[in-house]
Amino acid sequence: MNIRNDMPKNANKIIDELSKILEKKNLKPSDHIVDLKQFDSIIILQIINMCNMVFKKKIDGLQISKSKKILDIINLIEKK
Repeated sequence: MNIRNDMPKNANKIIDELSKILEKKNLKPSDHIVDLKQFDSIIILQIINMCNMVFKKKIDGLQISKSKKILDIINLIEKK
């Protein structure tokens, strides 16, 4: 089963954009954020900027920081 096929319509694009920001190839929705080498306030600002510039959506940094998995960030962007 391919997890990417069961996700929201923009999920693949969001994952591709997050991969660039996090500098991680093969990023998966099931990846835990605590396992990433980098995830700090600068990364959160980059994600906020990406949402604003690429997806024309505004999200809250606090909500991003509370995310446990990449899928949580995807869902956060999709529901805005």
